Amino acid sequence: MSVTHTITGGLVHLSGNPIYITLTASAEKFNHRLALKVTRTTLSGVELPGSPSVEEIAPKNLVAVFDISGLVDYPGQYKFDYPAVGVASPYDLMACRVTLDIGEVWTDTAGNRQLLWENISSNHQLRVMKGKLRQYELSVLNEASKSFASEYINGGKFLTHLPDFQKVGPHHIPRLWYLSRWTSNHAYTAHLRVTTVDGEEHAEITQDFVFWDITGLVDFAFQPWFWGFNAAATIGKYEFWLTDSAGDISEHRTYMVDNGYYEESFTLYYVNPFSGIDMIWMTGQYSAGIKIGSETAFRPVPAGSGTKVASLKTLSSSSQRTWEINTGVKTRAEMDALRDFLESKECWLVDPVNENRLIPVVVENGDKTLYDSAEDIHHLTVKIQEAHW
Repeated sequence: MSVTHTITGGLVHLSGNPIYITLTASAEKFNHRLALKVTRTTLSGVELPGSPSVEEIAPKNLVAVFDISGLVDYPGQYKFDYPAVGVASPYDLMACRVTLDIGEVWTDTAGNRQLLWENISSNHQLRVMKGKLRQYELSVLNEASKSFASEYINGGKFLTHLPDFQKVGPHHIPRLWYLSRWTSNHAYTAHLRVTTVDGEEHAEITQDFVFWDITGLVDFAFQPWFWGFNAAATIGKYEFWLTDSAGDISEHRTYMVDNGYYEESFTLYYVNPFSGIDMIWMTGQYSAGIKIGSETAFRPVPAGSGTKVASLKTLSSSSQRTWEINTGVKTRAEMDALRDFLESKECWLVDPVNENRLIPVVVENGDKTLYDSAEDIHHLTVKIQEAHW
């Protein structure tokens, strides 16, 4: 084969960012084109609609660069268990496997079109996950000679911008999303270390699992009581991480438990830029309202009608519940992470009437002030409305 290829940024990518495949030919040909065939399947091997796709580019100095992000992006199918059911819930909806065929096209001396593909091998496959890093984040990674794959997947980071030492309520069950870096089944252990408010550190709680090659994206739900912690003590904090036979395979995340009393608080879930589901807890002042929408038409009052007959008739009407909620005191890192919530395409509010239900909501547009030097504490008031008419 006279064509070689390189994949910029490793073998794991986000679909909303550029995914560059560079093809290099060994020699020029008449009416020369370098070709790339992109086949997208689920992690279990089921070919997805619109696949395969083929692109051809005329090489410049024997080189052609393809950006396949437009070929592998797809509508989000967000799914998570609420209330939480299991500790580790694998998903294949938000990640897919992409197989690349590389080749070249030319016209032979008889004027016939020729097309030659290279046989598929393991280094022609990559995994693509629904999501997108912001341009500034990409620039920071580029300057450090890093990529999404090296920083988050091989680096063992959970798929979130939320900071470490996040404040949660005593009954919250946080969740973190993790994409396996292994292309085959891989055994691992999830750990939870509990510390009570008096500083006593309890024995680690562990559970053993397997990353399956067909469902490498896993949603972890964890909290001491949810994991069977039964000590008669008030929890002050807990720490979560993953290991395998060689040691740690993830970062450590510590959650600080706020055992204070709040007359009313609100918990929301939202899709973050990595297509994981994050949680935010708001403990400040709030107001609840209703937004009314209606359509009317004018009709003259018939002769002889009394005062009960209107000339304006309501043709249709609907309403939305609304909430204006203050976040309560947040750290600067938590305020920075609010950006993901404010621009999320899908959000859910835990029903204030029934905590086992979720209400789809949308965040009202507008400029937000994250920091104010005139104030000693950080907080923000957010307006949301029910995503139903």
